[in-house]
Amino acid sequence: MLKISVNYFTIVMGLMLIFSIQGASAQEIPLWIKNSAQWWSEDLITDADFVKGIEFLVNEKIIQVDTNSLEYKKSEKIPTWVKNNAGWWADDTIGDVDFLNGIKYLISNGIISVNLNQNTSDEKLVIGGFDLSNAGPFEGNKDAPYTIIMFSDHQCGKCVNWLSHEKEIVDEKLINSGMAKFFLLDYPMLGEDSVSAAEASYCALEQGNYFEYLDVLNKKYAGVQNGWASMDALVGYARGLDLNFEEFDDCLFWEQQALRVDYNKKVALSHGVVSTPTFFVVGPDNQIKKITGSQPPMIFEAVIKEMK
Repeated sequence: MLKISVNYFTIVMGLMLIFSIQGASAQEIPLWIKNSAQWWSEDLITDADFVKGIEFLVNEKIIQVDTNSLEYKKSEKIPTWVKNNAGWWADDTIGDVDFLNGIKYLISNGIISVNLNQNTSDEKLVIGGFDLSNAGPFEGNKDAPYTIIMFSDHQCGKCVNWLSHEKEIVDEKLINSGMAKFFLLDYPMLGEDSVSAAEASYCALEQGNYFEYLDVLNKKYAGVQNGWASMDALVGYARGLDLNFEEFDDCLFWEQQALRVDYNKKVALSHGVVSTPTFFVVGPDNQIKKITGSQPPMIFEAVIKEMK
């Protein structure tokens, strides 16, 4: 069901944007951006809602932006031709570059402005060849000599069972002792709800409730594609944690964490992950041991002992 909401975007003073479209293509621009462009061209959503998509493109560096200090010019009405461009782009009548040129016109002429995510960083966190830059917060001591990486699907029963039982012992024996740190990465393979649940966990992370939200997902688990991880259900869990509902709802509806989830899935595929749960233990000298399936804690202890 189409959501129509009234949200106001902040005018950022002193912003000049110079665009460099580096390989922007239909594969890189998420489908939801095209959907919102179509709705915007038909006046089904507000200008402010459409700008959220533009902010996403900028903050995810699909559109490259440099900033300099210039006085912001007074906003004007969005020209009809820009909206027409959005509609034509949505139905593939024009290409990505033509569409992005229209957006460039809006911003460079001070008609709309976007909020840059000041927390965006080019630094990558790579351990043993695994890019963990888009993982959620890790558990344990950052200087722990060993790293345990788990690829999981929120609709995977074996994953939920391991996280709810075996992990408690792994925490006691390895994580809390400072021997290892633990990362959880997404490998959503069991349907659309798996993807939405992963995105929802990062929407909760934006409000500082990542682990609390994961705990709710594990407790609410009830199978595959049967409603417990639907969009409505995921939003309901956020309400139960007293998160800012509007921010969470916008984040999930606009798929603001979609690229993050997709990136983690690509990391999994690049390391030969084909099922969940799949674990990797990385040693201090970047030794790597793959562990497939829901294995007991003693297996992880044995692997680490072998690496010493």
